[in-house]
Amino acid sequence: MNRALLHYVSLGIIGLSFATLSIPDLAAGDSSISLWLFAISGVGLILGGLYDVLTGSLNDFEPDGFTPLVVLGAVLSLAGALLSLFP
Repeated sequence: MNRALLHYVSLGIIGLSFATLSIPDLAAGDSSISLWLFAISGVGLILGGLYDVLTGSLNDFEPDGFTPLVVLGAVLSLAGALLSLFP
């Protein structure tokens, strides 16, 4: 298993869940600092993960103990987003 790819994909999933919860509200005309921060951070996590995967930064990744926590966070974040979107 490629731990670097798993790490960056999990970060992208967290970013996607942030963005999917905030961008529809912003598009509907609601505006608050928390919605803007969620949208910016979500898009930033997605773009950052894509950049690292596409530029070959996977070789520079140093495995540590945080990858399982990031994967757990991605699973919980995705579950929370799905429960919020489809109650």
